[in-house]
Amino acid sequence: MLRRQARERREYLQRRAKEQQQQRQRERRENLRRALDENRLLPTELRHEALALQRELEFDFETPGEPGNSSQDDEYKWAGLEPPKVMVTTSRDPSARLRLFAKELCLLLPGARRMNRGRAELGALVGACRAAGVTDLLVLHETRGRPDGLTVSHLPHGPTAHFTLSGAVLRQEVGGLGGAPLAAPHLLLLRLDSALGKRVGTILKHLFPVPRPDSRRVVTFANEDDVILVRNHVYRRRGRSVELEEVGPRFQLRPYLIRLGTLEQGDAADVEWRWHPYTATAPKRRLLSNT
Repeated sequence: MLRRQARERREYLQRRAKEQQQQRQRERRENLRRALDENRLLPTELRHEALALQRELEFDFETPGEPGNSSQDDEYKWAGLEPPKVMVTTSRDPSARLRLFAKELCLLLPGARRMNRGRAELGALVGACRAAGVTDLLVLHETRGRPDGLTVSHLPHGPTAHFTLSGAVLRQEVGGLGGAPLAAPHLLLLRLDSALGKRVGTILKHLFPVPRPDSRRVVTFANEDDVILVRNHVYRRRGRSVELEEVGPRFQLRPYLIRLGTLEQGDAADVEWRWHPYTATAPKRRLLSNT
């Protein structure tokens, strides 16, 4: 089993390296095409290979099955064919509020199951999830009884996204609620249109199964100043009007680290993106949106 996992990991990294190399080559050809169309000087880094790139432009066309048209991480290539299998757990010795929040997070994610952490190490935890066919492992963290962290690890090879969690409001604190809706929700991804925003949106949206067209439940991931607001609503049609009711839970996410490996690899996994809060920039940076 260990040899099989190592072989699959090597093959996965080789596919990623090949796709990245092809993507860089396409970007060079596109830069050359724009320079020729606009009749301006060629970029300095392209002048030595301009003739070879120009010959490649004659045969440069997009095909539906081209590897470069896939997402950045091909772990999500076949997502949606089967419902995801999500496992939710907590840090060791969780408080009563964190256990209740983990239970309500399972209600937010259709089909998710909660597992007591106990004394299990991360390696044993991830290994058990792989053996059970789990597609995503979610780990909740807390500080002094307040949920403040969420880690989403996609199995079997990654990526692993780390979020700061804040403003957690439980269902009973929202008020005026009936039973918990269990149908798969429609998803709204608002203002997650940058490259990083699309990457984070891909990680979050594949925690949910494909909804039925008649589903009356909506989960919203709205970006506000690089903070993702997570809201869970149900709606009802009354004639020509629509009534919207929040059913909770409610919380906010802010990504600060994305690694290409799984959770138990830790610092050994490559860093795809890291938040640098002290980078000096003149304008206000928008990481998750283009505006």
